[in-house]
Amino acid sequence: MTEGRDIVDQAIGWHLRHAEMSSAEWHDFVAWLEADAAHATAYDRVALDDALLADLPRPAPAPFVPARPRRLAWAVGGTAMAAGIAALVMPLALTPRSAGYTVRTAPGESRTVTLADGTRIEMNGGTTLRLDRNDPRVASLDAGEAVFAVRHDGGKAFVLHSGALALQDVGTVFDVSRNGTRLDVAVAEGAVSFQPGREAILVKAGTALVAREDIHQVALTPVPVDAVGGWRSGRLTFNAMPLGDVAEAIRRTDGADIRFDPDLSARPFTGMVRLTGDAAKDVPHIAALVGAGWRRDGERWIISPEGKAGN
Repeated sequence: MTEGRDIVDQAIGWHLRHAEMSSAEWHDFVAWLEADAAHATAYDRVALDDALLADLPRPAPAPFVPARPRRLAWAVGGTAMAAGIAALVMPLALTPRSAGYTVRTAPGESRTVTLADGTRIEMNGGTTLRLDRNDPRVASLDAGEAVFAVRHDGGKAFVLHSGALALQDVGTVFDVSRNGTRLDVAVAEGAVSFQPGREAILVKAGTALVAREDIHQVALTPVPVDAVGGWRSGRLTFNAMPLGDVAEAIRRTDGADIRFDPDLSARPFTGMVRLTGDAAKDVPHIAALVGAGWRRDGERWIISPEGKAGN
């Protein structure tokens, strides 16, 4: 019993100083979590209890400018958590010494960028990424998808921004995609902190996070680690993703212009799609997976309910 109490006390200590932790302390925190499953369970319980006690308003979204941190009310759901969590917004503020530049890929095009610190970024198609030549420990994903293999630096953590959301990690491999107000994160190695701050949500290896910035909702679900970044080999894995977003993910990866009929676009899809790179083969396969028909309209492929459109 004493040991259990000690673990809870340690969890409370980590939670109280989470917002002010240095990169070295953050690395120690991750090591503590991974040392014993009871540690992660205790920390999640402490963070959840603190969030449930918080009386937090839901302010209107602020413009993307440097500002004092403020709280947002997040509704958390999914198989891993179901509670309201307050998140600390960390807007991207490049210093006067910054040398920002943008890297873009067209749909169907992939590109690999290696930063000065050794961090490797594999960009999927249709992706826009902002970087800083003078600070390789900060990046911003405006749209699209990329796999980040971050090189650990005990002196400074790597921070990825996307809209008003942020991720912080130490020596981690993770996939991030941005589509409108939706941010998807899947971790293959290590862990990332979503909205790093006092109320951060820890996303560990084998876990996927979906954040809806427009309605302040977050969901955590398990994900096979070998499925993370599967687009690099033509394997796309989806968990209750609207078919409209599935089409966008396919377009990013192989450039095929696939559209789902409005009657289908909001339907959730769970499963894996293997792409050959030949839309003439892939589209009929995808249509069969969702029990629909398909047709071609110039360069566009349209998938519709059976009987509404023929092949």
